[in-house]
Amino acid sequence: SIGHPLVTAGTLGALVVLNNNRLCLLSNNHVIANSNNARIGDPIIQPGRLDGGVMPGDRIGVLENFVRINFPGPNLVDAAVAWTSFGLVDRRHVTYTINPTPLAARLGMTVKKNGRTTQSTLGTVTDINVTINVGYPGGVAQFRNQIGIRGAGAVFSRGGDSGSVIVTANTNQPVGLLFAGRTDNSITFANPIGAVMAGLGIRRFV
Repeated sequence: SIGHPLVTAGTLGALVVLNNNRLCLLSNNHVIANSNNARIGDPIIQPGRLDGGVMPGDRIGVLENFVRINFPGPNLVDAAVAWTSFGLVDRRHVTYTINPTPLAARLGMTVKKNGRTTQSTLGTVTDINVTINVGYPGGVAQFRNQIGIRGAGAVFSRGGDSGSVIVTANTNQPVGLLFAGRTDNSITFANPIGAVMAGLGIRRFV
């Protein structure tokens, strides 16, 4: 659970290294950049405000960069990174070691994620290149070329899981960044990981 102090709570997806060599945590714009309303250098707290996080004691980083969400669009990603340090990372939150080699999603791929709300879940990629409209405080934004995932036997995600990095079930390779879902939670939507890396200048996953 993480968030900008003015946001309820979302999920810390993974640690990444940017092209400028800074170690950062990866999540969504709407989780740590307050849907375009934050400023670079704003604090990020863990846990998020809804889960009891407070400033300054729970600060784990500062906003480093985010891809602006365009209204009405089109958009490719809802993504942001916060500058942090290994001294602020607690390995008790690490459930598996990520494989740093990203992989493009394909239909039928079995994937998993670990999120703040539903924890560890399995799912199947059922859609690629989806166009969806997502509601934000600033309006409705269109996203193109997105990934759709259905849960295996249960929902794949719920509110608060935003920011989870979706990886292949067997090899732990990053596939997407979870950012939205249908109101009935039947389908989860994710940004393709390649677009996330390009938009934020991510050199590698840790």
